[in-house]
Amino acid sequence: MLKGLPKTAGALVGAHVRVRLPCKSATRISTTIRAAAVQQQEYCVIVDEHNRVVGAKPRDVTVRNRLLGRGSYVLVSNPEGQLLVSKRSSSKDVYPGYWDVVVSGVVRAGEEYEDTAARELAEEIGVSEAAARAGLRRLFVFPYRDSSCHVWGCAFAFTHEGGPLQLQQEEVDWAGFRSWDQVSAMMAEEQFTPVGRRILELFQQQQQTQSTQTTTPPVTEQQQQ
Repeated sequence: MLKGLPKTAGALVGAHVRVRLPCKSATRISTTIRAAAVQQQEYCVIVDEHNRVVGAKPRDVTVRNRLLGRGSYVLVSNPEGQLLVSKRSSSKDVYPGYWDVVVSGVVRAGEEYEDTAARELAEEIGVSEAAARAGLRRLFVFPYRDSSCHVWGCAFAFTHEGGPLQLQQEEVDWAGFRSWDQVSAMMAEEQFTPVGRRILELFQQQQQTQSTQTTTPPVTEQQQQ
């Protein structure tokens, strides 16, 4: 399980081939390829300021115009309580080359937060979607905005029970589990995603609140008087 932060701190893959075809055949094939590309294009959910779905837009339009969408963010730990830290690929369209403390993704049209979280765990670190869905624990929903990201996000916790990480090379350059003290030290020195930092802050606040509620004795009727 995750432990509180210490106080001290798809796309189409094309093969280029040359085939001599009649013009009509070539036109039909070209039209088919374009149609397939449209079907494969990622559409993101668009929401209003109250997190109500109002439509969907292509990902490039959503990112370029910083439209308000949804994102799922998963804090992944191992059974020893260490947190997964990753280095984002330099080819990413948001926060390229940054370090991160979450496995994340935009919510696509037709998806709920849990769908996106399970899909990203499967794609980025090789967890089966069935295992991801069974192990996801919803933490909180939060609004977030910076110069690169504008979302209503949902944070989750997930414990990776074992087995090697199967990284998606297009998304992640490196990933490994680190103690919370090590994560704190890294965050003081390295460039981490701002939204990841915010999620850790909110997670720590949530843990502190829950701890206080657990340890505070109930007020008796006599004390109220």
